Amino acid sequence: MAQLLRGSELSDRYGELAAKVDAFHERVEARHPGAMTCRAGCSQCCHQHLSVVPLEFRRVAEAVLTLPDDARSALRERVQAGRDDPRCPLLDDTGQCRVYAARPLICRSHGLPIQVDGRRDVCPLNFTAGPAVGDLAPEVVFSVDSANAILGVMSQLAGDDPIARVDLIDGLKSLLETGA
Repeated sequence: MAQLLRGSELSDRYGELAAKVDAFHERVEARHPGAMTCRAGCSQCCHQHLSVVPLEFRRVAEAVLTLPDDARSALRERVQAGRDDPRCPLLDDTGQCRVYAARPLICRSHGLPIQVDGRRDVCPLNFTAGPAVGDLAPEVVFSVDSANAILGVMSQLAGDDPIARVDLIDGLKSLLETGA
């Protein structure tokens, strides 16, 4: 399929989508002050291995290639550990994301009350004093299914398979080996 949107235009649209997810996070925090414990350095949600759509991986890759040599070297070590290290390879040793500004949508939604496949969930560190996730108003529950549908459309517009995924560890390993 031919690319239907130029790379820069699609990147701009993705940036707008990422900003909307960030704004959603801020609205949830404003509506439920103190219920969200998310903060810089909290990486509880980042102790997993993810796959992302190719569009998101390209953004992550661009950010990785701009990292200073020492940060790329540390990332290379984390990637070499592979799945033996339960943390996302993009986390540094202080629990900070090395590419925070370019993080994928799934990472931007971490901590939020979410709905996926009809089920609601929330980070166990958040909303501990209530309300229960099932009692939250729909406008403060992030729909993972909707976000994935949008990403699928954006992937298709980029000329990618709309259901294709890039394993973050494998993609970063390849990127760091080739440097491109």
